[in-house]
Amino acid sequence: SRSVNVFLANSNYIADKIRQYYQRDAEVLYPPVDLKVFYRDKRIKKQGYFLAVGRILHYKKFDLIVQAFNKLNLPLIIIGEGPELENLKKMVRSSKIHFLSFMKEDELRTFYNGAEAVVFPQEEDFGLVAAEAQACGTPVIAYAQGGAREIIQDGVTGVLFRNQTVDDLVLAVKKFLLSSFGEDTIRESAKRFSKTKFENRIKKIVQGAVLV
Repeated sequence: SRSVNVFLANSNYIADKIRQYYQRDAEVLYPPVDLKVFYRDKRIKKQGYFLAVGRILHYKKFDLIVQAFNKLNLPLIIIGEGPELENLKKMVRSSKIHFLSFMKEDELRTFYNGAEAVVFPQEEDFGLVAAEAQACGTPVIAYAQGGAREIIQDGVTGVLFRNQTVDDLVLAVKKFLLSSFGEDTIRESAKRFSKTKFENRIKKIVQGAVLV
């Protein structure tokens, strides 16, 4: 680790881990979101559903979402595939929960735009789904660990919940329903993750490392 010129981290959360394990500082470079693909489409009205997107893997905690929305009995769309999908479907008790397969980015943008909020209960190094949703002006209800804390500002661009439990997620959704969020504020926040900023910053980091 001592011979490495520059450590790059995709969030401050990971930079802290690099500091902990390698005793080295890292440059934080957020993954890019294509703002030409993910944006607020004013032609699409909010459709009243909540949305979850991603690979259906155990650590992503889709089971918490299903259990919470069984209790809430609110419309939920889950977009994704993976080894836990069939088990997840068996947990469904509400007729308002629906599953869709992975889709092209322009189709996904439509669902982001139509959602009341995206639900993000997992701990991720960064959380590209959350950033894409924010680029579309959509609030995110997220577990307050990992990269989500750097993407979502609690009460401004979404809602963060502290414990990775069904009850805490239910309370977070209820809090969301009593709140209001400005889509322009959310979109402005997501500009931090633009491809242009990513490209400019990585060039500067690489040039700096070469000149050392």
